[in-house]
Amino acid sequence: MSKPTLYYALFSPPARACILVAKLIGLDLDLKPVDFAKKEHLSEEFIKLNPQHQIPVFVDSDGEVYVDSHAIVCFLVAKYAKNDQLYSQDLKRRAHIDHRMHYENGVLFQVVKDIVARNIYGGEGEFNPRSLTLCHNAYADLEHFLQKGSFVVGNELSVADVSIHTTLVTLDLLIPVEREKYPQTKAWMERMEKLLPDNEEINLKGARALQTRILNCMAENKAKDQ
Repeated sequence: MSKPTLYYALFSPPARACILVAKLIGLDLDLKPVDFAKKEHLSEEFIKLNPQHQIPVFVDSDGEVYVDSHAIVCFLVAKYAKNDQLYSQDLKRRAHIDHRMHYENGVLFQVVKDIVARNIYGGEGEFNPRSLTLCHNAYADLEHFLQKGSFVVGNELSVADVSIHTTLVTLDLLIPVEREKYPQTKAWMERMEKLLPDNEEINLKGARALQTRILNCMAENKAKDQ
């Protein structure tokens, strides 16, 4: 049986979440980068794996294909982790973890998508007020979650922390999480940076790549308007 494979791009927060969870549980992955600039995500080979042409895509050692980072990280823990801490078998705790991941996908990551749509593809040279409102609403939600413990669900690290953190570090580079407004969130971010393996090389490097792309597009958009 072959080694499990993850198709990824480092700029993608969901792909980074899968890499980091695999590292946390000691799972050795065959990492295959997908070059979006070369449109490899639209290649016939890739679309056979995921017709939605999105990353990440996980191919298990038996050849089964899994898509969507939230489904992937839960599967990785269920199959490969030595214990269930990151994705608890306790139904109450698991429900809260699931909720936080739905928050990441349906609220926090939607801010990134809104910025990308407006500032990369929509020709806008400044952050739209709508993007800023969505962002600070999402930050306020996270601050609320963290009132109840050191992590987003209680006092133990879970896959939801990893998923949320990979998205948040990207947004923080663009619309900073202010310590005065969001003290619990800022403290949690600092805890996560110490806990996540290779955080600088994987998470921050990928976040900075997306930040650079967005800021460069914004500068180009401004220049066109002058």
